[in-house]
Amino acid sequence: MRDDIIDMGCVAVAVAVAVAVAAGERSAFRVVVGVLFALYVPGRSIVSNWPRMAARSNVAASVLFSLSILTLLATATLWAGYWHPLGLLEVECGAAGVALFTALLRRRRADLTRAVILTGTESATDLHDLDS
Repeated sequence: MRDDIIDMGCVAVAVAVAVAVAAGERSAFRVVVGVLFALYVPGRSIVSNWPRMAARSNVAASVLFSLSILTLLATATLWAGYWHPLGLLEVECGAAGVALFTALLRRRRADLTRAVILTGTESATDLHDLDS
């Protein structure tokens, strides 16, 4: 449950950054959510989808992966001659959002499977009742 809340918070930060950039907002809000996004969200989207890594230090691994990936992507786009940092940020927000939703769905499916195994039944009506 805690991981779901953290992931939804990260999705909210990614959406806030994307909207602030798309709207051309120039305020402290954009700076704060931009820093939060850069330091944590892309790495969290990786750690959430990597169960072995999620069992270890979530924050340290997320920050490490975030800074590494953002630096790598920025360097690659610069070398390729396509230096458009705001466009790259929008793509990163979208990719992180998709990865976070994938992690949420994967955990939800695992919880449903575990619940079915514990109850010992696998009928469609039981699965439907678990979704509610």
